[in-house]
Amino acid sequence: MTIEEALKSAPLSSLEIEVLLSAILEKNRAWILAYPEYELSQTSEQFFMQALKRREAGEPIAYITGEKEFYGRPFIVNHSVLIPRPATEGLIECTLDFLKMGEEEVREIDTDIVCITKKLGDLSDVSTIIDVGTGSGCIAVTLALELPNVKVIAIDISSEALEVTKANAEKHSVQDRIDCQLGDGIKLITNVKDPFILISNPPYIPSGEDVSSDVHFEPTEALYAGDKGMDVLTPLVSAAQNHPACRGFVLECRKDQAKYVM
Repeated sequence: MTIEEALKSAPLSSLEIEVLLSAILEKNRAWILAYPEYELSQTSEQFFMQALKRREAGEPIAYITGEKEFYGRPFIVNHSVLIPRPATEGLIECTLDFLKMGEEEVREIDTDIVCITKKLGDLSDVSTIIDVGTGSGCIAVTLALELPNVKVIAIDISSEALEVTKANAEKHSVQDRIDCQLGDGIKLITNVKDPFILISNPPYIPSGEDVSSDVHFEPTEALYAGDKGMDVLTPLVSAAQNHPACRGFVLECRKDQAKYVM
């Protein structure tokens, strides 16, 4: 099978097939398009056919390729973590702006999704960022790269997710500046003494709500949070407000949940 034949072999978009071939052949998409006559090896063809079956069954491409771009950088992903979404890049922007300007706001970062920034003290002495529910570590690693003078603590209740965080920290050479901690973030932040801001993209989908089919492949504990989707947000905000070293928080949630957070 040639690349040209592969591109015509499945009822998927050309883009999706190009991405799958890029991952299997370890070449960029420009190379894939430049060499339509390239003959896939037997092993590569088998991998490609397996990838097609997984995609046709609805599995997200990021899980098939094991990688997803976030904030212009590649991140390792697997079924232990949520797939990084473009909306969460807005959480990064809100955090950077919050640390620079210190302004409170509710900023829409996607349809009905907002980022909330809340100031609880003087931000000038903030030396630490705590990412609760770090998952793939895309937020923690990105902030470590964007803010080289700040320490980042990445917390998750899933040991499997934390392994992905560690892998991404090493991939982007910030492992020495990210402290990965396993456990309940609300309990773990009580031990922090240095001035910090809390960052989180917590689960906030109401339990039982219908979601798109591809979301069913993602870890449910990172998505759902009780009848109103507030079972994590509410105690997280309370913990931040009652912590003497917390200077503020930046949270992602639904637009209709913002009034309960502010």
